[in-house]
Formats: sequence, structure tokens, C-alpha cells
Amino acid sequence: MRLDRVDRWLGPGLLLLAFVWLWLVYTYIPDARNEGEPGPRAFPVLLGFALAGLGALVTLSAFVTGKGKAPEQTERVSRREAAVVFATFGLLMLYGLMLDKAGFLIATPIAVTLTMFGILRMRNWILVLTLAGGLTAGCWFFFAVLLKTPLPHGAWLM
Repeated sequence: MRLDRVDRWLGPGLLLLAFVWLWLVYTYIPDARNEGEPGPRAFPVLLGFALAGLGALVTLSAFVTGKGKAPEQTERVSRREAAVVFATFGLLMLYGLMLDKAGFLIATPIAVTLTMFGILRMRNWILVLTLAGGLTAGCWFFFAVLLKTPLPHGAWLM
């Protein structure tokens, strides 16, 4: 597959992903308890429709505006860029697992430290640990204290 035509597959792929996402949202997330409330489904449904709109836009632009023009030359993805993408995906999966097992207050500084040290290659440990602790404390204060939102405690700490 040529790199200048990858958008012809990306758009329908995003549409398919959006439909699968919306199906999962309607299958597993409960509806609002009272009529007129947005409920827990509101934001995930909004994200699904935004992804479907993006997929439709990419698909339309790939098939409509691509005719009659010379294809633009695109650069290949470097190994470092691909490694960053896969490492970010893996770190997000690890963070979700750590949130479930260890809770927010343990998982978040570990994930931030791994991101800054491993992916961003920051080697100043004072800066890394200060930002990890500060970001965790700031998120905890905003969500748990100000908004009174329950954060994950973790299965290991229960």
C-alpha cells in the first residue's frame, strides 16, 4: 500500500472503530437514572460520534479531493516515532491495570515517572519526581477534594 493512499483506509477504519466503540458504550455503560440527566453514557457517546465524524471527514476528503492532483510525498515514520507510539499505548494499558490493582495515588506517579523517564527521556530525577508528585497531588486535590469524585482505590489496597 502506498503511503499517499493510506487515508483511503484510515477513514473507514476510524468509522468502524467508532461504531464498535458506540456499540460497546451502549452495551456496557448504564443509562441515566432519571429522564433528562446526561448519565454516565454521555461523554463516551459524544466521543464516539466525534470519532465517527472524523472518520467520515477523512473518508470524504480521501475520495473527493484526491482526484486530479499529484500525490504528495510523505515521509516514512522513523523507528523512534514508532517506538514512542507503541510505548505510549503500552504505558496506557499498564496505567489502566495499575489503576485497577494499586489505585490512583500509587499508579499515577509511577505512570508519570515512566512516561517522563522512558518515553520523553528526561534524566533530571528531581524534575521527574517533582512533576510526578505535583501532578498526582493536583489531580487528587481537584477531583477528590474539590469535585468530590471518587478515585480508584485499587483492589490490592481494599
